[in-house]
Amino acid sequence: MTESELNSIPREMVIKMYLQLADSFELLSKQPDTIQAQNESLSSSLKLMQEQVSVLTQQRFGRKTEKSDSFLSGQMSISEFLPKSMKDVFNEIEATAEEGVKEPDLETITYKRKKRKGKRDEDLSELEVVVDPVIELSEEELKERFPYGYTRLADEVYREPEYVPAKFTVHEKHIAVYAGKNNTGIIKANRPARLLKNSLLTCSLAASVIDAKYVNHLPLNRISDDLKRKDVVISRQVMAGWMIKIAERYLAVMYRQMRKKLLESKLIHADETPFNVIRNGKTAGSKDYMWVYHTGPNYGSPHIYIYDYKDGKRSAEALKQFLDGYEGVLVTDGYEVYHTASRERPDKLVVAGCWAHLNRRFVDVIKAVGEASKGTIAEEGNRRIKAIYHVDNMYKDKTEEERLENRQTSVKPLVDGFFEWVKKTISRPELDAKSKTGKALSYAIKQEEYLRRFLEDGIIPLDNNDAERSIKSFCVGKHSWHVVGTQKGAGASAMLYSIAETAKANNLRTFEYFEYVLKQILIHQEDDPNDYVSDILPWSEKLPESCRKIK
Repeated sequence: MTESELNSIPREMVIKMYLQLADSFELLSKQPDTIQAQNESLSSSLKLMQEQVSVLTQQRFGRKTEKSDSFLSGQMSISEFLPKSMKDVFNEIEATAEEGVKEPDLETITYKRKKRKGKRDEDLSELEVVVDPVIELSEEELKERFPYGYTRLADEVYREPEYVPAKFTVHEKHIAVYAGKNNTGIIKANRPARLLKNSLLTCSLAASVIDAKYVNHLPLNRISDDLKRKDVVISRQVMAGWMIKIAERYLAVMYRQMRKKLLESKLIHADETPFNVIRNGKTAGSKDYMWVYHTGPNYGSPHIYIYDYKDGKRSAEALKQFLDGYEGVLVTDGYEVYHTASRERPDKLVVAGCWAHLNRRFVDVIKAVGEASKGTIAEEGNRRIKAIYHVDNMYKDKTEEERLENRQTSVKPLVDGFFEWVKKTISRPELDAKSKTGKALSYAIKQEEYLRRFLEDGIIPLDNNDAERSIKSFCVGKHSWHVVGTQKGAGASAMLYSIAETAKANNLRTFEYFEYVLKQILIHQEDDPNDYVSDILPWSEKLPESCRKIK
């Protein structure tokens, strides 16, 4: 528009045009800030995605160890994590140093593996020995080699194992039948007791299937295929039915006694894992859960592993049903159900947290980013937790009272320093709360009450690794068989896994043990179970030596 055309525009219109122009300039001036904010948001999202991809890639394809290079390489000064008041009191190196101590030579400090004399004979010492015929030279050859005569020395002896593959034999039973004269009737000799009526299942066959599936993690279809190669045709459906009946009719009484004994211990490890049950009465795709509980000699009990299937529930109801009446310590991960159960009975049930679960979150980041983790928050978190483990493990072979004293004097300052560092670090403006590191710090704050619980009792371990190791056998198995057909099958599996894992932990030969147990139950099937079950439990001293592994 020309100057004259502008002069002819009404005053109100000019004001409106000016204001519109001012608004446009303001929008234009804000655009760089908006674009920058969008770029920062996109950059942050990209970093989170890259971190998640790195962590998932490491978890899927990387090494499974939780050890990190940052802890294993170089020296770590524990004193750097202690408060100032403790640094002069606790210095691990100076406290143990003595003047005039001779340094060890190179051979002493290097891990030089030496072959132990007689190791092979020791490994074979408990096996049955079959002495083969002596391998000799003929008299003709000896006369040819020694024309002036010879003297026979002691034989050279060596041993080698011979493997005899498993094979089936059919035992044909003949039952005598008697007919009385003058129509006084017919009678038969007593048949030996059988596991299942009109079934070919024997104690040895049942033990072999249990050993293959619940110890060696073979699915029933593979066991069935292996039997076919041995000229024995037994379908997986038949074997599945056997396992359910064996568990319900014979082994349930053992399972109940094992659970009762476990609930008498001072401390229990607990964990749970999902799996699929085809016919579980729920919506398609829903998961069922298997719970596992473990205790051992450190807590006033023999080694006991109990797997529990409560209709596949993962709720507090399933936990409370199993722990009904239990008084003691429960070591778990951060699942809220455990905390809910503890809050309902705070004077009876104490829940302690797992430091390994927390540290795993830092280690996942360290392993995912590799060398770039040097100097990061994740690396420092890992180093601090390793320092807590290190100082606590110095007293792992001491009494409960000595461990507790060490925790109060030396470990507690490290724990206090760790949580002080966490709370200070999580408020840093550059830390993304949605990142793996941010979530690890947030998890530490939420679980602080339970992670500190080990400081109050010398019996409580720092982590729940015992339960994770015990659930591992079930996890290995479920990757082989993938699904369970029915809820009854899942319940039977819980019983069989419990007895199998407990037998392994008590150093038993699982096949021989299950065969022995089933034979004993058949012998005592008319008796009160309370009169004999304690004698056949996996930790019983009355078990025959044939059930025990070579130590």
